Amino acid sequence: MKNIFLIFAAIFFLAQASAIQITPEYPTNIIVRDFDNSIPLTLEITNATPGTYNLYTLADIKITPSQTFEINEDPFTKTFQIEPNSNLKLEGNYAFTYTLNQRGVEKFEQKILLRLLNLEDIIEISSESIDPESGQVSFYVRNKEPVRLNNITATFSSILFDVTTTFDLGPNEKFTIPVNVEPSLLAKTSAGVYIIKSEFQTDKGRKSIEGTLYLGEKKGITSLEDKSGLLIKTETITKVNAGNVQESVQIKITKNIFSRLFTSFNIEPTFTKRTGTTVEYLWTKDKLLPAESYTVKAKTNYVLPFLVFVVLILVIVGYKRFYETKLEIRKSVTPVKTKGGEFALKVTLSLKTRQEIQNVTLMDKIPSIVKIYKKFGIVTPSKVDAESRRIHWNLGDLEAGEERTLNYIVYSKVGIVGKFSLPRALAVFESGGNIHEIDSNNVFFMNEQANN
Repeated sequence: MKNIFLIFAAIFFLAQASAIQITPEYPTNIIVRDFDNSIPLTLEITNATPGTYNLYTLADIKITPSQTFEINEDPFTKTFQIEPNSNLKLEGNYAFTYTLNQRGVEKFEQKILLRLLNLEDIIEISSESIDPESGQVSFYVRNKEPVRLNNITATFSSILFDVTTTFDLGPNEKFTIPVNVEPSLLAKTSAGVYIIKSEFQTDKGRKSIEGTLYLGEKKGITSLEDKSGLLIKTETITKVNAGNVQESVQIKITKNIFSRLFTSFNIEPTFTKRTGTTVEYLWTKDKLLPAESYTVKAKTNYVLPFLVFVVLILVIVGYKRFYETKLEIRKSVTPVKTKGGEFALKVTLSLKTRQEIQNVTLMDKIPSIVKIYKKFGIVTPSKVDAESRRIHWNLGDLEAGEERTLNYIVYSKVGIVGKFSLPRALAVFESGGNIHEIDSNNVFFMNEQANN
């Protein structure tokens, strides 16, 4: 009886000493359904009886290679690929059993837990808070699981960019994608959270995944001022929102009580305040969007007051000149008919005083092409100087408002055709103890050739 017990004990310990051991190793237990990626499964087999083996499973899992292999060393290592077959539609955790079979001898079973995930379960698309002042925009694609995805092609689009790229994504890797953005587009885009739409090209077609883009705040108001014009003065003030958040702005223009009468605005002011001789206009604008501008234009038209001023000056100058004029001389000519048909003109000098004047002497000069007719009007010249061709009248003192008319006749036996000009007459007189001189107007006469 004792011997039998020893025999069974020896068999039991021998069996325990020779029991096969299988140690599995695999980098991940995740299979991404959209890419149908496989998992490498490495088995280290020890204490195996030399012979022919194969590895299989009755689950909806494909194990390759499926051919038999020989184990003739200890330990023995072999790598297989695990992937779901087309019948497996399950998503999430999936446990299955695989069997190491020694043909015709014994079988050894082990279990493995797989995680069957879709692409959107392991991909995160987002960005850090983007600083608008840096002018640089980027976002990232993060792998949330310990699985490798190679040669991924995807298109990303948002309010700021559209970009297509191909990249590899390692286990738990965050891949950053920098993009070029137009500065003007970045400047006018408000701060906030925006959607990043993406399309991944997978083994089973296109897969759409959404992410988030975070655009940080930037504040700043740019003020532009311009003044132009002389008689029509234009003052333009522009406030530009240089940030990416809504802003409230104010514009202030000050005018005096005179200029305000001739000033108009492109926008009616929000508030008007008068202080002493100045008037303050205030404009306010709420919710000025990024890159938006608010312009106030003030136009002051001084043309009308300038014209009024010029007319007033002319009136004053004319009145002063009229008031200060002591003697006025007007010279005129009229043609005279003669018996012989000679050219003859009657020259008339009209004098009118505005103030009392003394020792008045009037002189007139005769052009060289004419002669003086010896008969004169009522007032005979005091002197006729043939050499200098001058006629003198000594009129003595004249009272204010007194008028005198002097005339004489000039003629020429030689016909004169065309424009005939007579020089100005000159008067010299005393007033207030001072000597004054004054000229008459110019006189022209147009004589046409007579038809035979």
